[in-house]
Amino acid sequence: MIMATADAPVREGERLDYLDVLRGFAVLAIFAVNIKAMAAPFAYYLNATLWPGEYDLLVAEVQAFLIDNKWRTNFTALFGAGLVLISMKADAAGAKGTGRILLRNSWLLLFGVAHLLLIWSGDILTVYALTGFIAIWFRNLSGRTLGWCTLGIMTAALAWTSLFGVGPAFVPELGAEVSAIMWGSDPAVLDAETAAYLGGVGGHIQSRLQSAFDYLVMYGLVGGQFLLTLSIMLAGMWLFKIGFYRGAWSGGNYLLLAIIGLALAWGLEALHANAMATSGWSFEAFSLYTPVATIAGLVGAFGYAALVGFMLKIGLKLRPVAATGRMAFSNYIACSLIGTTIFYGHAGGLYGQVTNLQLMGIVAAVWLAILIWSPIWLKYFYFGPLEWLWRSLTYWQVQPFRRKDRPAPATESPEPA
Repeated sequence: MIMATADAPVREGERLDYLDVLRGFAVLAIFAVNIKAMAAPFAYYLNATLWPGEYDLLVAEVQAFLIDNKWRTNFTALFGAGLVLISMKADAAGAKGTGRILLRNSWLLLFGVAHLLLIWSGDILTVYALTGFIAIWFRNLSGRTLGWCTLGIMTAALAWTSLFGVGPAFVPELGAEVSAIMWGSDPAVLDAETAAYLGGVGGHIQSRLQSAFDYLVMYGLVGGQFLLTLSIMLAGMWLFKIGFYRGAWSGGNYLLLAIIGLALAWGLEALHANAMATSGWSFEAFSLYTPVATIAGLVGAFGYAALVGFMLKIGLKLRPVAATGRMAFSNYIACSLIGTTIFYGHAGGLYGQVTNLQLMGIVAAVWLAILIWSPIWLKYFYFGPLEWLWRSLTYWQVQPFRRKDRPAPATESPEPA
């Protein structure tokens, strides 16, 4: 067991490979879908028929099968697992875990608001911070109790989000209003959003403020996404406590769960894809099958997490991916900076001019750069730049940054730091 001797950030030799690798895959995969909302109006993110390229619909289907909702779910669950990990370390050192996490979340909220207003409206950090203020009060529950809480809250969240999702299909007035924003049914909305992001920085901020309201209030609170996010964070806590998120299960169990989870997810995705194709990609079909896509994301996330566990059990080190995960905060923000610089009017100005297939070329280049630069950076520094800043603020003490020696390999122990 790795013993914590002081209330301080997790040291290099105390890290868990499983969490780093899973987080690394998540941050890479998330960029592959987030870039769609950086390169074009938000409706393009949901309605694949808006993309002009010959192969764009096929690319969107592949994204749905492999990525949509699945890796973001893992990213969210890992945040919940991190709350338990930090709390355990603080408590073991005689510090107050609750106070430490509240301070950590407060700083994350400030980072998230800055990211949302100054860089990109699709920020997830703000949601994590706000939801984390609630999630922390569940962290000391036993694994069994936490599992039941997760099941209950997730069931309620799925019911809530499903009702919100299918509502527009049964209320024509609501459907017309929502489809104009989410489905691109009103060209004027698409033109206004395009003009805003091809304009100056002032227009970007104004547009992001409106997007933030739509997402946080309408989608998050009214639409039940905050409750779903909370349930996923609790699931991450539960998976950590039962050893799944610590790489403590056998390779055979991980493989079996990977097969079951991904088979179910891809089966549901096939059902969803068939419904969309049969309807001619109507907004009504999208609304009706929202619950199917949501459940596919949840079980697919579990399947991918199990697959990562299996890969590590058979000896795959995946060090570049682990390094990417150790710098997930910095890499997440870097992806936003790269995407908005390429597409927004203050720089590249390619907003609305790139096909979905071409976006995947940009994604591949960014992935390669991240997988190269992350290990190199960590040869010279203990943390990513934003990780270092966040830790220093959380512990009210400047953390060591530049290293003199090469890093020690991360432990493969299933015990928490």
